[in-house]
Amino acid sequence: MNYEVKGNYLFIDLEGIYYSSVQDLFDELIPSKKIQHLLIQNKWITMDDNPVKRETALIGKKLKIDLYPVQTEYPIVETKPDIVYEDELFLIVNKPNGLLVHKDGNSSLTLTDIVGSYLRENNIPGEAKAIHRLDVDTSGLVVFVKSMIFQPLLDRLLMYKQIKRSYIAIVEGRCDFKRQTIEKNIGSDRHDSRRMVIAKRGRSAKTTVYNLYSCGKYSVLRCELRDGRTHQIRVHLASIGHPIINDELYGTSSPLLKRMGLVANEVEFYHPLKVEMMKVKIRLDSDFRKLMEYVDEEEL
Repeated sequence: MNYEVKGNYLFIDLEGIYYSSVQDLFDELIPSKKIQHLLIQNKWITMDDNPVKRETALIGKKLKIDLYPVQTEYPIVETKPDIVYEDELFLIVNKPNGLLVHKDGNSSLTLTDIVGSYLRENNIPGEAKAIHRLDVDTSGLVVFVKSMIFQPLLDRLLMYKQIKRSYIAIVEGRCDFKRQTIEKNIGSDRHDSRRMVIAKRGRSAKTTVYNLYSCGKYSVLRCELRDGRTHQIRVHLASIGHPIINDELYGTSSPLLKRMGLVANEVEFYHPLKVEMMKVKIRLDSDFRKLMEYVDEEEL
């Protein structure tokens, strides 16, 4: 797809595009009926500067879409986000542990606040909408979408498992498997509101685990999620006898690391404008790498 973004507007070159009508384009890129209605009603979408309807044939030269029709006045905060990737639609941030993605009614500062402040301070149009979240004690990549127009598409991709997230976990004990798939339903712990448990009547959850290397006391694993249940990796690994180190809910403390041994280090997703899969990966922090090296060197 040939496109360019100027200011608040996305311009799509209609020559060679395979959508035959505005509705065809909506069905593929903008699945929300509500947003489709707003685009047409408010003239947020035009073709060669003329209003369009759902049945309008895409036979002009340029399609113009207002990418950021709604602006939010985010408060300015001192903390700056660790931005790993940014373009007109996406902003991917490396979240530190100890920080919530969204407000929970108690915390004073969230990752969304920090990203929103960054957008406002730098006069960048768009909104700070995280399309998934990480536990407060998990560090790593969080994907934000800036445009409310394309947020429903990303929500749909996440729902249909077309956004892939990979984690590195350092766990207790030596793992004897090379690859293992854990499929166990997860539900709330009736006795402790902070915890989740394996429950027959819980929500389905599937985690694929790859053993990178193990020593006598610890193992380094790569985990891939099919679902995004609360505490999914933590509960699944604890259920097979390999809780994540320094997991205060499901494991025990370790002097080798001052935080929980779980990092969301890689995300792969479909970019609707570039029409290609994007992969973003971060380099692990030095304390995490040193512990991984220790396990590797101690491997028997």
